[in-house]
Amino acid sequence: MDKSIRFCVCDDDSYFTSKIVNIIKNVVDNNRNIEITVFDNGDDLLEYCDKTRVDAIFLDIDMPFMTGFDVADTLQKYKDNILIVFITSHEDKVYQSWSYQPFWFVRKSCLSDLEIVIPKLTAKIDYENKKKNCFHKFKTEKSLIELDINALTVIESIRHDIIIKYREGKEQQARCKICDAENQLRDLDIVRVQNGILVNCRYISKVTSREVVLLNGDRINLSRKRNEIVRDVFQRFMRSF
Repeated sequence: MDKSIRFCVCDDDSYFTSKIVNIIKNVVDNNRNIEITVFDNGDDLLEYCDKTRVDAIFLDIDMPFMTGFDVADTLQKYKDNILIVFITSHEDKVYQSWSYQPFWFVRKSCLSDLEIVIPKLTAKIDYENKKKNCFHKFKTEKSLIELDINALTVIESIRHDIIIKYREGKEQQARCKICDAENQLRDLDIVRVQNGILVNCRYISKVTSREVVLLNGDRINLSRKRNEIVRDVFQRFMRSF
Protein backbone atom coordinates (compact mmCIF):
# COMPACT_ATOMS: atom_id res chain seq x y z
CA MET A 1 0.00 0.00 0.00
CA ASP A 2 1.50 3.38 -0.94
CA LYS A 3 -1.10 5.47 0.88
CA SER A 4 0.32 7.30 3.90
CA ILE A 5 -0.78 6.29 7.39
CA ARG A 6 -1.78 9.10 9.72
CA PHE A 7 -1.40 8.55 13.45
CA CYS A 8 -2.27 10.94 16.25
CA VAL A 9 -0.83 10.70 19.76
CA CYS A 10 -2.79 12.48 22.48
CA ASP A 11 -1.49 12.71 26.07
CA ASP A 12 -1.11 15.65 28.43
CA ASP A 13 2.27 14.28 29.56
CA SER A 14 4.98 15.10 27.01
CA TYR A 15 7.22 12.34 28.39
CA PHE A 16 4.78 9.66 27.26
CA THR A 17 3.99 11.28 23.91
CA SER A 18 7.73 11.27 23.12
CA LYS A 19 8.07 7.62 24.11
CA ILE A 20 5.05 6.58 22.05
CA VAL A 21 6.24 8.52 18.99
CA ASN A 22 9.69 6.94 19.23
CA ILE A 23 8.24 3.44 19.48
CA ILE A 24 6.02 4.05 16.44
CA LYS A 25 8.97 5.29 14.40
CA ASN A 26 11.12 2.33 15.44
CA VAL A 27 8.44 -0.28 14.72
CA VAL A 28 6.89 0.93 11.47
CA ASP A 29 8.71 -0.13 8.31
CA ASN A 30 11.03 2.63 7.07
CA ASN A 31 9.53 2.25 3.60
CA ARG A 32 6.11 3.27 4.86
CA ASN A 33 4.95 6.85 4.50
CA ILE A 34 3.77 7.68 8.02
CA GLU A 35 2.62 10.96 9.58
CA ILE A 36 2.46 11.43 13.37
CA THR A 37 0.75 14.44 14.95
CA VAL A 38 0.95 15.06 18.70
CA PHE A 39 -1.67 16.70 20.94
CA ASP A 40 -1.81 17.41 24.65
CA ASN A 41 -5.60 17.78 24.90
CA GLY A 42 -8.76 16.28 23.45
CA ASP A 43 -10.27 19.51 22.09
CA ASP A 44 -7.39 20.18 19.71
CA LEU A 45 -7.33 16.53 18.67
CA LEU A 46 -11.05 16.53 17.78
CA GLU A 47 -10.68 19.77 15.83
CA TYR A 48 -7.84 18.20 13.84
CA CYS A 49 -9.81 14.99 13.19
CA ASP A 50 -12.73 17.05 11.92
CA LYS A 51 -10.58 18.57 9.16
CA THR A 52 -8.04 15.83 8.43
CA ARG A 53 -8.13 12.13 7.65
CA VAL A 54 -6.79 10.17 10.60
CA ASP A 55 -6.29 6.40 10.60
CA ALA A 56 -5.56 5.75 14.28
CA ILE A 57 -5.13 7.52 17.61
CA PHE A 58 -2.97 6.56 20.58
CA LEU A 59 -5.15 8.09 23.26
CA ASP A 60 -4.47 8.71 26.94
CA ILE A 61 -7.54 8.13 29.10
CA ASP A 62 -6.65 10.34 32.08
CA MET A 63 -6.54 13.90 30.77
CA PRO A 64 -7.97 17.04 32.40
CA PHE A 65 -11.11 18.75 31.07
CA MET A 66 -11.77 16.15 28.36
CA THR A 67 -10.83 12.54 29.10
CA GLY A 68 -9.87 9.96 26.54
CA PHE A 69 -13.31 8.38 26.98
CA ASP A 70 -14.94 11.75 26.19
CA VAL A 71 -12.87 11.98 23.02
CA ALA A 72 -13.72 8.39 22.02
CA ASP A 73 -17.42 9.03 22.63
CA THR A 74 -17.37 12.02 20.25
CA LEU A 75 -15.39 10.12 17.62
CA GLN A 76 -17.87 7.24 17.75
CA LYS A 77 -20.65 9.63 16.75
CA TYR A 78 -18.86 11.45 13.95
CA LYS A 79 -15.66 9.60 12.98
CA ASP A 80 -16.27 5.95 13.79
CA ASN A 81 -13.73 4.77 11.21
CA ILE A 82 -10.77 5.96 13.32
CA LEU A 83 -9.04 3.18 15.25
CA ILE A 84 -8.25 3.90 18.90
CA VAL A 85 -5.49 2.50 21.09
CA PHE A 86 -6.18 3.50 24.68
CA ILE A 87 -3.13 4.13 26.85
CA THR A 88 -3.39 4.60 30.62
CA SER A 89 -1.74 4.01 33.97
CA HIS A 90 -4.97 2.62 35.43
CA GLU A 91 -5.53 -1.06 34.64
CA ASP A 92 -9.00 -0.94 36.23
CA LYS A 93 -10.24 1.11 33.28
CA VAL A 94 -9.72 -1.66 30.74
CA TYR A 95 -13.26 -2.98 31.14
CA GLN A 96 -14.81 0.47 30.89
CA SER A 97 -12.84 1.11 27.71
CA TRP A 98 -14.49 -1.73 25.77
CA SER A 99 -17.76 0.20 25.44
CA TYR A 100 -15.85 2.49 23.05
CA GLN A 101 -14.70 -0.45 20.90
CA PRO A 102 -10.95 0.31 20.96
CA PHE A 103 -8.51 -1.53 18.76
CA TRP A 104 -6.30 -2.18 21.80
CA PHE A 105 -5.60 -1.22 25.41
CA VAL A 106 -2.01 -0.60 26.55
CA ARG A 107 -0.74 0.15 30.05
CA LYS A 108 1.80 2.94 30.41
CA SER A 109 3.92 0.62 32.51
CA CYS A 110 4.12 -1.74 29.50
CA LEU A 111 4.54 0.60 26.53
CA SER A 112 6.77 -2.03 24.94
CA ASP A 113 3.52 -3.86 24.13
CA LEU A 114 3.13 -1.30 21.36
CA GLU A 115 5.80 -3.19 19.44
CA ILE A 116 3.23 -5.98 19.07
CA VAL A 117 0.19 -3.73 18.65
CA ILE A 118 1.50 -1.40 15.94
CA PRO A 119 2.11 -4.06 13.22
CA LYS A 120 -1.40 -5.38 13.85
CA LEU A 121 -2.73 -1.83 13.66
CA THR A 122 -1.05 -1.03 10.35
CA ALA A 123 -2.24 -4.36 8.91
CA LYS A 124 -5.80 -3.48 9.92
CA ILE A 125 -5.50 -0.03 8.32
CA ASP A 126 -4.14 -1.56 5.11
CA TYR A 127 -7.00 -4.06 5.04
CA GLU A 128 -9.62 -1.34 5.50
CA ASN A 129 -8.04 0.81 2.77
CA LYS A 130 -8.00 -2.17 0.44
CA LYS A 131 -11.69 -2.78 1.09
CA LYS A 132 -12.50 0.83 0.23
CA ASN A 133 -10.71 0.57 -3.10
CA CYS A 134 -11.21 -3.02 -4.15
CA PHE A 135 -11.36 -3.37 -7.92
CA HIS A 136 -10.44 -6.62 -9.61
CA LYS A 137 -9.45 -7.34 -13.21
CA PHE A 138 -11.76 -10.22 -14.11
CA LYS A 139 -11.07 -12.40 -17.13
CA THR A 140 -14.01 -13.57 -19.23
CA GLU A 141 -13.84 -15.70 -22.37
CA LYS A 142 -13.91 -12.61 -24.57
CA SER A 143 -12.46 -9.73 -22.58
CA LEU A 144 -11.08 -8.33 -19.33
CA ILE A 145 -13.57 -6.43 -17.17
CA GLU A 146 -13.12 -4.50 -13.93
CA LEU A 147 -15.26 -5.62 -11.00
CA ASP A 148 -16.08 -3.41 -8.03
CA ILE A 149 -15.77 -6.07 -5.34
CA ASN A 150 -17.32 -3.88 -2.64
CA ALA A 151 -20.48 -3.38 -4.73
CA LEU A 152 -20.79 -6.90 -6.16
CA THR A 153 -23.37 -8.99 -4.28
CA VAL A 154 -24.14 -12.19 -6.21
CA ILE A 155 -22.98 -13.97 -9.36
CA GLU A 156 -25.39 -16.42 -11.00
CA SER A 157 -24.70 -18.90 -13.77
CA ILE A 158 -27.07 -18.99 -16.75
CA ARG A 159 -26.04 -21.60 -19.32
CA HIS A 160 -22.58 -20.53 -20.52
CA ASP A 161 -22.84 -17.00 -19.11
CA ILE A 162 -22.76 -15.43 -15.67
CA ILE A 163 -24.90 -12.57 -14.40
CA ILE A 164 -22.99 -10.26 -12.07
CA LYS A 165 -25.35 -8.44 -9.68
CA TYR A 166 -24.53 -5.26 -7.78
CA ARG A 167 -26.06 -3.72 -4.66
CA GLU A 168 -27.96 -0.95 -6.47
CA GLY A 169 -29.70 -3.34 -8.84
CA LYS A 170 -27.24 -3.03 -11.70
CA GLU A 171 -26.45 -6.26 -13.58
CA GLN A 172 -23.65 -7.22 -15.93
CA GLN A 173 -23.60 -10.28 -18.19
CA ALA A 174 -20.38 -11.97 -19.28
CA ARG A 175 -19.34 -15.17 -21.02
CA CYS A 176 -17.61 -17.17 -18.29
CA LYS A 177 -18.00 -20.51 -16.54
CA ILE A 178 -19.05 -20.26 -12.89
CA CYS A 179 -16.09 -22.45 -11.86
CA ASP A 180 -13.68 -20.04 -13.58
CA ALA A 181 -15.32 -17.11 -11.78
CA GLU A 182 -15.01 -18.95 -8.48
CA ASN A 183 -11.30 -19.59 -9.01
CA GLN A 184 -10.63 -15.95 -9.85
CA LEU A 185 -12.58 -14.52 -6.90
CA ARG A 186 -11.92 -17.09 -4.16
CA ASP A 187 -9.31 -14.92 -2.41
CA LEU A 188 -11.66 -11.92 -2.38
CA ASP A 189 -14.17 -13.42 0.10
CA ILE A 190 -16.60 -14.55 -2.59
CA VAL A 191 -17.87 -18.07 -2.02
CA ARG A 192 -19.94 -20.60 -3.96
CA VAL A 193 -23.12 -21.50 -2.03
CA GLN A 194 -24.54 -23.90 -4.64
CA ASN A 195 -23.60 -25.10 -8.12
CA GLY A 196 -24.61 -21.95 -9.98
CA ILE A 197 -24.34 -19.16 -7.41
CA LEU A 198 -21.47 -17.22 -5.86
CA VAL A 199 -22.12 -14.81 -2.98
CA ASN A 200 -19.99 -11.94 -1.69
CA CYS A 201 -19.37 -12.38 2.07
CA ARG A 202 -19.63 -8.60 2.47
CA TYR A 203 -23.38 -8.91 1.90
CA ILE A 204 -24.11 -11.99 3.99
CA SER A 205 -26.10 -11.44 7.18
CA LYS A 206 -25.98 -15.04 8.41
CA VAL A 207 -25.52 -18.63 7.31
CA THR A 208 -27.98 -21.29 8.49
CA SER A 209 -27.99 -25.02 7.85
CA ARG A 210 -30.12 -24.56 4.74
CA GLU A 211 -29.66 -21.06 3.39
CA VAL A 212 -27.60 -17.92 3.18
CA VAL A 213 -29.40 -14.76 4.30
CA LEU A 214 -28.23 -11.51 2.71
CA LEU A 215 -28.20 -8.08 4.34
CA ASN A 216 -31.17 -6.99 2.22
CA GLY A 217 -33.23 -9.96 3.45
CA ASP A 218 -32.89 -12.11 0.33
CA ARG A 219 -32.44 -15.82 1.00
CA ILE A 220 -30.43 -18.23 -1.15
CA ASN A 221 -30.60 -21.99 -0.75
CA LEU A 222 -27.36 -23.47 0.55
CA SER A 223 -26.12 -26.77 -0.85
CA ARG A 224 -25.76 -29.34 1.90
CA LYS A 225 -22.28 -30.35 0.78
CA ARG A 226 -21.22 -26.68 0.63
CA ASN A 227 -22.49 -25.80 4.11
CA GLU A 228 -19.27 -26.32 6.06
CA ILE A 229 -17.13 -24.57 3.45
CA VAL A 230 -19.42 -21.54 3.30
CA ARG A 231 -19.52 -21.28 7.10
CA ASP A 232 -15.72 -21.43 7.31
CA VAL A 233 -15.23 -18.77 4.63
CA PHE A 234 -17.83 -16.46 6.18
CA GLN A 235 -16.45 -16.85 9.71
CA ARG A 236 -12.92 -16.15 8.49
CA PHE A 237 -14.20 -13.03 6.73
CA MET A 238 -15.97 -11.82 9.90
CA ARG A 239 -12.86 -12.41 12.00
CA SER A 240 -10.86 -10.15 9.70
CA PHE A 241 -12.66 -7.07 11.05
